[in-house]
Amino acid sequence: MLRESGPPNPLTAAARGLLAIVLIVVGGPIADAQAAAEPPAETQAMPPPSTAASSPTSPTATRKGWDRFIDPQDGDLDLSYFLENPRGFLPVPLVVTEPAVGYGGGAAGLFLRPRKEAGEEGWSRPDISGLGGLATQNGTWAAFAGDASRWLDGRLRTLAGAGVGQANLDFYGLGFERADFEREVGYSLAFGAVVAQANWQLAPASPWAAGLRYVYASVTPKLRDEPLFPGLADRVTVRVSAPTAIVEFDTRDNVFTPTRGVYAEGSLLASREALGASDNFERFQQVLMGWVPLTRSLTLGLRGDYAWSSDGTPFFLRPFVAMRGVPALRYQGDQMGSLQAELRWQFSDRWSAVAFGGTGKTRTERKAFVATQDVASGGVGFRYELARKFGLHAGMDVAASPGTAAVYFQVGSAWVRP
Repeated sequence: MLRESGPPNPLTAAARGLLAIVLIVVGGPIADAQAAAEPPAETQAMPPPSTAASSPTSPTATRKGWDRFIDPQDGDLDLSYFLENPRGFLPVPLVVTEPAVGYGGGAAGLFLRPRKEAGEEGWSRPDISGLGGLATQNGTWAAFAGDASRWLDGRLRTLAGAGVGQANLDFYGLGFERADFEREVGYSLAFGAVVAQANWQLAPASPWAAGLRYVYASVTPKLRDEPLFPGLADRVTVRVSAPTAIVEFDTRDNVFTPTRGVYAEGSLLASREALGASDNFERFQQVLMGWVPLTRSLTLGLRGDYAWSSDGTPFFLRPFVAMRGVPALRYQGDQMGSLQAELRWQFSDRWSAVAFGGTGKTRTERKAFVATQDVASGGVGFRYELARKFGLHAGMDVAASPGTAAVYFQVGSAWVRP
């Protein structure tokens, strides 16, 4: 819904992932810190055995063939043993149903490297590497690679990534006249980006960390149709060269599928011409997530997001409402706020069901008017504990918002942060 408003009123992974290398790398957090609470017994990540006697059914026994994919504890499908092998990786089919880019697919390889010297924490917070590519029916494509690792007893955490591709997307709210504000503008964005980040835990076992992220991106927007109104960018390369200051707080019991704890990150990005950018602009983002075990089988997750961008921010990097069931970039503004909740019911040893919902709002100021947009979405899904040692669940969600429905395949939480 679009409406004019009165005086200023601050608002609180392909374009929902296809522009991830540009949009999420620039504005999205990647971090973790040491857990401050032990997980419940039924969800606790199992530490790597070290002295147990080996037998054909023992976790320490060398396994071959299909036995590599079976958990000897319960006889169910489990990828822990396979993934902890240096040559083992999780093949992730990328089935794209994002409404903003249409149907498509691809594949990615996810390598999990448990830090066995760190004991249990080294499994719930392993080093992670991945690479992959995808394409969709509207001509969008992307290829990417990245690594998130920990050093010096886990106190130093690094991130490195790169991506290249083309995203064909529709944008709204680009007009400077009231009549043009809500008109759809189709762009083809050719992009390439690299990112590097280092975070330092402020003290051993502290949930607090501070760091610096740097991203360089080159994006060339090309209008897919005739200009609808004057002032639209077309065929002019936009360069982003931006250091980002980061402050984090993390007490999650697991980085993949948390059952308790809090994760928060505040980040301030400043892109500067002096560093090679085409324009000066700033972008602030605050993420706050928490998980509360209501009973032994019910976990409540809550998430709040706020983002702000300054004048001069490229139109494709303005904050937008990112929720399951909402087309990526459909609701953009100078400011964005959203609230989400998710309830997960562990109804059997490995299977769980989720129900979720949320609401988001944007605010944009123009010389002649101030406009807000709001949207709500919700849905249901299921999860299967795919790798017990890592605490890794995977599954599928079905979500909807007004006029839109979509299916999402999830590896880990929908709000995962390595």
